[in-house]
Amino acid sequence: MLLLGIWDYVANAGQSEASILLRLALVLLGMPGYAWRSLPVPSLARWTLVYTTHSVALVVNATSLAHGLTEAMPVLVISVLVAGLIETRPRRCMAILLPSALFHVVVGALVLAQPVWLAAMATSAIAVAMAMLIAAANGAACDAALRHEQQLLHACRFDSLSGAMSRAYVTELGQRDTSLARRHQRPLAVAMLDIDHFKRVNDTHGHAAGDTVIRALVDTCGNSLRQDDYVGRVGGEEFVCVFPETGAAEALECAERIRANFERTRVGSAAEPIHATVSIGVAVLCGHDSWEALLCEADKALYHAKHAGRNRTVMASHASCAHCA
Repeated sequence: MLLLGIWDYVANAGQSEASILLRLALVLLGMPGYAWRSLPVPSLARWTLVYTTHSVALVVNATSLAHGLTEAMPVLVISVLVAGLIETRPRRCMAILLPSALFHVVVGALVLAQPVWLAAMATSAIAVAMAMLIAAANGAACDAALRHEQQLLHACRFDSLSGAMSRAYVTELGQRDTSLARRHQRPLAVAMLDIDHFKRVNDTHGHAAGDTVIRALVDTCGNSLRQDDYVGRVGGEEFVCVFPETGAAEALECAERIRANFERTRVGSAAEPIHATVSIGVAVLCGHDSWEALLCEADKALYHAKHAGRNRTVMASHASCAHCA
């Protein structure tokens, strides 16, 4: 309204006050279109009201001032182009602009001279076409930004080498599941996994072979875990599997399945296959105050598995109680 008032003052100083009041009265009729944003009213209905009342303001003002339509055209073009920035879907943008465009066609034909009306229609058509192009370009830019955001989010949440969850993401989910399990007194178990003699694999076969072994372990976990279980990488060759809604016996069975399947896995070439094994420590939520305490218990069980000869699964000692089982 401020810009239109300045325009009228420069172009039609004698009638600027009446022009501003006329514009203001009509534009205020469209204000509910902005207020309805917080109500369950379709955006098409809201923007139809806004653009129709704005269009009426422009047309009525054009008929009341000398050369009014010519002077109003820049404002009309700008208001139409804004729709392309607000609605990034071209079809929806066209649906929003179509009612006011049809209004211009009908009312303009009734109140304007034919040459002026034709010029107004041509200008409006160009403005609508430009708004559609802006909407398409804006939509493409938003889609590209969304894809880039999703790629960054995936890179933060998942380890690029193994495909397992990152340490930060598995910790976030583990803390959430631990809190929920403690609050609702539901079972929860974790398993700490460590590839046996991983340094020897790297020294003997090279780091590329070591990377292949890591990916093979994660693939084995993915094929052995249930739908709600998940695995994350917490160190170089160390991983953690989380078993929501799982007691000691079922968690031990799942961990042992991972160990046995990985033991049967062969990676590398047929001429020089790599035989790798994994040691696993399992702990269940039983009196622990936090996710970190639960992991510490599983890590102690993993330590015992290593010192008992590796390639085995060990349950934490506290899990033998009746409540944890």
